[in-house]
Amino acid sequence: MNLIHVSDLLHFQQCSRLAYNYYTNKKPMESFYHLDVPYSELYCRLLNISEYGSGQTGDDNEASLKLLQENKYILNARFEYRQCRTKIPVLIKKEDGFCAVYPFLSSYPKEFEAQKMKINQIICEKLGVHINEHKVIYLNKDYVRKNELNIEECLILGNHFFNKRNNLGKEVDEVVNGVDVDVDALIDQVQSLFSKSIPEAVRSKKCTAGRRCRFYDFCFDESNQPDDSILFLTTSRHKLDLYEEGIQHIKDMKINKIEGFRLQYSQYMASLNGRFLDLGAIIPWISKIQYPISYLDFEWDTFAIPPYENMKPFDVLCFQYSLHVENEKHELSHCDFFSTGDCRKKFVESLIENIPSTGSILVYNMEGAEKLRLIQLSQQFPEYKNQLESIWTRMIDLSKPFELGVFYDNRMRGHYSLKNLLPIFTDEVSYKELEIQNGMNAVFAYRTYDHATIKQKEAIRQQISKYCAMDTYSEFIVYHGLLDVIEEEICQTL
Repeated sequence: MNLIHVSDLLHFQQCSRLAYNYYTNKKPMESFYHLDVPYSELYCRLLNISEYGSGQTGDDNEASLKLLQENKYILNARFEYRQCRTKIPVLIKKEDGFCAVYPFLSSYPKEFEAQKMKINQIICEKLGVHINEHKVIYLNKDYVRKNELNIEECLILGNHFFNKRNNLGKEVDEVVNGVDVDVDALIDQVQSLFSKSIPEAVRSKKCTAGRRCRFYDFCFDESNQPDDSILFLTTSRHKLDLYEEGIQHIKDMKINKIEGFRLQYSQYMASLNGRFLDLGAIIPWISKIQYPISYLDFEWDTFAIPPYENMKPFDVLCFQYSLHVENEKHELSHCDFFSTGDCRKKFVESLIENIPSTGSILVYNMEGAEKLRLIQLSQQFPEYKNQLESIWTRMIDLSKPFELGVFYDNRMRGHYSLKNLLPIFTDEVSYKELEIQNGMNAVFAYRTYDHATIKQKEAIRQQISKYCAMDTYSEFIVYHGLLDVIEEEICQTL
């Protein structure tokens, strides 16, 4: 029999192919959140745990049961039942059993987490370990750090989950007790799955619901699909059914299957003609852009636990910006900023000093990114609020013509990220030439900077700076590419 983990059972409940992919394609997971100290150290402080037994990788049931006998508090206790292993973050011994504590790096632990808790409870019960209480630890989203971290205010020990609207919901134990799962049957199914060849990949709405499955491209090779494939129709409830019916091109679908989204209409028109441009919408948008034009992009890291004063849980720290400035003569200049540690104030001062005081500032997807970053910095450093506000009020979101379907080219293949757009407007520059090719790679490189050698630091800085500069140069290329398309369309209409 294969040695499996409770996570394999949970993945199987979502999708058999997902479970198989996780089991056979074990990729190293980089944390989205930056933690300066292990989370376990922080939640132990919250629980006032100073002495405890600690489970180790490879512990068998005998070793874990011994830990339970000898300690009131146990961290990372490992158990195995029928070749299925699991790990419980915290167990606290009580007179009538154990309390299991599950820490979450989030502010809103949801009810679906009860499935894992229930399976763990059943496995422990099979081994004679009675868990009769469950608690959760999560981050207080409203906590603002002062000079020192107050762990009792930053973390919350609770016994309720949160509902879909992020309001306090049902008690954890109520939800766990209501979970009905046949662990033995589930283990049999997963063991059987892993002993067979790879299961068939079946497209479903779950593959792209919310965040796209990390194994989507592994399951479905869409490189040979036509650029206007029905599979690339955005936000469509019908595309999978249409694909199964044999519809390949968006233009071949019935017009009544368009669900009222402007981008879908743009894709339909582009499928007919190669590309689509709404001159009536793009010209007023373009007319708002004034010289000098600043092309701006930030790189930042996200900290689950606020490391510096006036930061909240999940606040970000900007460590890099790139700024290309184009004057009325279409001359392009560039400057940037990079630093580590608490560089927030230096970042703000450098940006204020270097960005032109007039003209438009083009930013790609600014609302949830650069604009929000500046608003957060103005709250952390109110003495700079007016200068920062003068920057974000001049920002214009370069993504809007593409996001709203004002412009669509079949080669976008349903995506409108900057990296997808760049090849449409030029074949002379590419992200593929860079050591760092996406934002998360830049973040992971930044996290290694302080512990690197002098030579390594210089290389890391250059690689991150080149990547960020490519983003702002891409904004320049895309903007001027739009201008060229507009001019071409106008000439065709004359």
